[in-house]
Amino acid sequence: MCGITGIVGTGDIAKQIYYNLVDLQHRGQQGCGMAVSKDGFIKVIKNKGMVYQVFPDDDDEIFKELPGNCGIGHTLYSTIGKSGEIKQTRTFQPLIGYFYDKPFALAHNGNLIELEGLREEAKRKGYQFKSEVSDTEVIVALLSTSRETDFIEALKKVLPRLKGAFALTILFDDKVIGVRDKCGIRPLCLGQGNGTFILSSESCALYTLEANFIREIEPGEIIILGKDGIERQFIWADSPCLCGCIIELIYFARPDSKIFGQYVQGYRERAGTILAKEHPVEADVVMPIPESGRIYCDPFAAVLGISVREGIFRNRHIPKRTFISPRDTDRRKVMRIKLHPVRPVIHGKSVCVTDDSIIRANVSSEVSRMLRNEGATEVHVRIGSAPIRHPCCFGIDMPTRGELIAANFSVEEIQRRIIQVDSLGYLSLRGMIEATGLPRENLCLGCFTGEYPE
Repeated sequence: MCGITGIVGTGDIAKQIYYNLVDLQHRGQQGCGMAVSKDGFIKVIKNKGMVYQVFPDDDDEIFKELPGNCGIGHTLYSTIGKSGEIKQTRTFQPLIGYFYDKPFALAHNGNLIELEGLREEAKRKGYQFKSEVSDTEVIVALLSTSRETDFIEALKKVLPRLKGAFALTILFDDKVIGVRDKCGIRPLCLGQGNGTFILSSESCALYTLEANFIREIEPGEIIILGKDGIERQFIWADSPCLCGCIIELIYFARPDSKIFGQYVQGYRERAGTILAKEHPVEADVVMPIPESGRIYCDPFAAVLGISVREGIFRNRHIPKRTFISPRDTDRRKVMRIKLHPVRPVIHGKSVCVTDDSIIRANVSSEVSRMLRNEGATEVHVRIGSAPIRHPCCFGIDMPTRGELIAANFSVEEIQRRIIQVDSLGYLSLRGMIEATGLPRENLCLGCFTGEYPE
């Protein structure tokens, strides 16, 4: 899961890309970068760290190094990969390739699978890989070694060979190209404002730029933006059909974003309402696990007539999201730094906490222990999604069943042995689908059911 953007404007747009990446920071916090083009020449800056660290807002010089009226950007959330691998600067995105000696830059959100054959093919054609683990570089390699003489024709030949999930922004010949896979697993949208056309993983990033949401890029679509706006838009895939990742609605996307035809806030409110009906509880207070459980909390409590209190304080000076932290992160330690109990709200009370999901149970078990230590008489947990029992190969960093707590323990075992609470209630799969407002066939539910789009 990453954040990608592409912008074509009337003047230098590096600062606009920066603002867009800031609004997509929640999608990736390990590194970021941007590439800007002027007269066909591409300049790229990328590194590890948060957007404000790589591109300090008060450092005008770094933006002067990126002249041009079109460019793309990326925030990194590395997936699957090798555990403990050190990410080198060259594997941060956008990646640079050459198509008949003309440079192009590419940014990718998603994850590709079954790449060894394609990697070996590119090597035989003379491409020298800088990384043996980057799925994105395989796309760059295939484009760089294509025999097609037209870049778009080369792209049309490469895309059907890719398996997995991908939303792309590409910078070539002073144009920005947006691409979405045939299932639309990862989001990508189009906005317009003040003479600027914008591609972005989420519509929330359009607001800062005073741009209007136009539409989502269709599954299997290519859109080409130039200095005069939209130059071409067409479907590249055979039989495209939306199969959007439901985890986007549950956790990843910001609540003010519109993806898969609806606002994310709507899913979380409906999920909270249905959850209360499926798993009612008697408690003195309901409180969210900040911030992921917040939107689920209010409708859940409203249905049951229980007051909502802020019993867990989140240190807002710790900006990183726990789930998307690197794999070698001590998540329990992060939770103790980030979340602190408010004793007067908790002590002597029966409390119910809401959250979006339980993946590895690091957060839930730590929260339970925290509440017990502060004198809670009972601790109940309610989750706004079904149990996650299957790995993901489409861009979420949970590649094995072994790390998924619900794949290895029953709900009762998770409740009693793992997080040690008085009751635990998950939203049912049926309730979860109902909360999306989408037909089941338009959702990727692979991590819940083990059935994946092809």
